[in-house]
Amino acid sequence: MGNKEDVQMMRKTNMRIFPIYKRLAWDYLFFYTIDFLFLTQIKGINASDVMLKSTFHAFFSIVLQLPANIIVEFLGRKNSIILGNILGCLYMVIIMMSGSLFDLIIAEFFSSMAFSIKNVAEPSLLNESIPPSRYKSQIYSKLSSKGASGFYFFDAISRIVAGVLFTFNAYLPIILSLVILIIITILSIGFIEPIQKKKKGNAILMYKVEMRNVKEGFAFVLKSERLKALILCAALIYALLQISLTYNVSLEENIGLSSIAIGIIAAIGGMISSLASKHQGQFHNKFRNKSLITIAMILSISVIIAGILGIGAEKSFVLLLLVILAIFTYNFCWGMFHTIIDKYLRNFSNEKIDTKIFAAYNLFRNVFRMLGTLLASFLLGKMETAYCMIIIGVLFTIIYILLGKYMKTRVGLKPEEYSKEERKYDELGPIKE
Repeated sequence: MGNKEDVQMMRKTNMRIFPIYKRLAWDYLFFYTIDFLFLTQIKGINASDVMLKSTFHAFFSIVLQLPANIIVEFLGRKNSIILGNILGCLYMVIIMMSGSLFDLIIAEFFSSMAFSIKNVAEPSLLNESIPPSRYKSQIYSKLSSKGASGFYFFDAISRIVAGVLFTFNAYLPIILSLVILIIITILSIGFIEPIQKKKKGNAILMYKVEMRNVKEGFAFVLKSERLKALILCAALIYALLQISLTYNVSLEENIGLSSIAIGIIAAIGGMISSLASKHQGQFHNKFRNKSLITIAMILSISVIIAGILGIGAEKSFVLLLLVILAIFTYNFCWGMFHTIIDKYLRNFSNEKIDTKIFAAYNLFRNVFRMLGTLLASFLLGKMETAYCMIIIGVLFTIIYILLGKYMKTRVGLKPEEYSKEERKYDELGPIKE
């Protein structure tokens, strides 16, 4: 990329903007928590159908992952981020106009494309903006967690505001969410593209080249025992996090909590996620290669506890408080997981492979999210939320125990313990055997 001064300016600019950008752009502010209430209470859409929309989101994310990866390679990281944010704006407009499951399906198509693109482009842009060194992983983690903890803080405030505004006008929180999306679209224009590629041939030829590169990247991911185990674990944790996101609000609504109370609980939970994100380093130092499985077990057990206690929480203040504490445990897992996983995935990677790794992760996590939310939606249509949570929690606990045994010899090894093939794309150079 140009001369040394241009590269330094790119790194300085992107590393300065990224934490600020992520604080607002990581996910939809003013939206979650009230989205379930908005669609069920205002739009009159069935709760199981609202749960089902997450399944369609996952399905579209699977179908669109390869095109999204090609878009990122074709447009570049910066332009792809801008495009992703524009698609997010369209999502909010469609949600406000929705009135049926079909409308939600159309909305989720745009949202899936937005996140499929952004989930590849954003971490890659940050990764390629940090100078190669033995401390790159720590710098990446620091910048990412700084943005994540800031997002959780703003998310906490937005959830309280959204809960209050919802009582006055249910559309106001979604309008605010749209305004934020417009702001971050403008903010993303300030990034500088870290990878400048020479244009070769026509668009069809470039498409074929990128298709070949994507296939080669995915082939590497599927051959890597470390990445397969890491992505499988992360995808299964993500699936339960997404299921719990809707189940928690549904349980709170069943218990009889108001939108304001739900907003306050979500806000406190956001603060907990923020603190967890800030302290991911200490958590990782304590649990090392067992960090992901520890998060998984804490999450699944908290879902079981919330379900058991939720059965009688409507009539008992003590049980209600314990359910809320279980939900806060979910928030802890959410903040810890999302900061740690990006750090793990970018290890031993460079600009040739990082977008493929993130794309593979997004693909597989949405496969498991689709399957998980499809089961969760089916259960929600048959029984009360509390019983659904017990069944889902027990199922995932069993899966996580088996997964822990599978990962034991594949993840968290010392760099020299990995094969030369595993470290093929290591920026510091592959190890000598």
